[in-house]
Amino acid sequence: MYHNKKILAFVPARFDSQGVKHKNLKKIDGEPLFMRSVDYAFSSKYVDDVLVSSDSERVLAIAHKHGCLENKLRPKKLSSGTARIIDAMLWELKHQKQQYDAIVLLQPTSPLRPKGALDKAIELYFEKETSLISVVKIEDHPEFMRTIGKDEKLHKIIHTSSDIRRQELIQNYKIVGSIYINNVHTLNENTVLNENKIPFIINDYYSLDIDTPKDWMELKKRVE
Repeated sequence: MYHNKKILAFVPARFDSQGVKHKNLKKIDGEPLFMRSVDYAFSSKYVDDVLVSSDSERVLAIAHKHGCLENKLRPKKLSSGTARIIDAMLWELKHQKQQYDAIVLLQPTSPLRPKGALDKAIELYFEKETSLISVVKIEDHPEFMRTIGKDEKLHKIIHTSSDIRRQELIQNYKIVGSIYINNVHTLNENTVLNENKIPFIINDYYSLDIDTPKDWMELKKRVE
């Protein structure tokens, strides 16, 4: 709890996955991947409860054994490769008896997070009183990026002049899936989590996203 505001940590961990098969249950440093996010949530001095949302009985059994809120399997329609996390969040919140003020989304596929960063993010969230999302600085600038159109010519991503010195370029940031924080009372089916407003800047080292076997091998290098 933070200043009498109750906080729920939400960890989505469906059974099926693309790229790395059943990655949420794959062991990393001796525990299933999704448990890294669960452990991280429990390490916070502000998080009141942790909820793992899954279509896997095995995932939920592990989660409940480690003190996560008791809940049921989420529907298959909320567990497909095209299902949105926001819909799973709303479904789980609807089935909880407890009332919360803020919800923290910790995606298992972004398992590297700085120690103590979650509490700092929660403090920043309540200071600003709006949605928060983790980001990292990027060195590549969209001013110099291009797409190739159907006409087989280069087209700008953003319509600004490329005749600019690098010293004059503004700093750009990339969204990473480590930490999202939202007001429970304003969440709805039109909420787009990647459009959260307040940036919580973390080091690029923690931006690893587990989508491919190569990503998995990189994770093993970093934690084992």
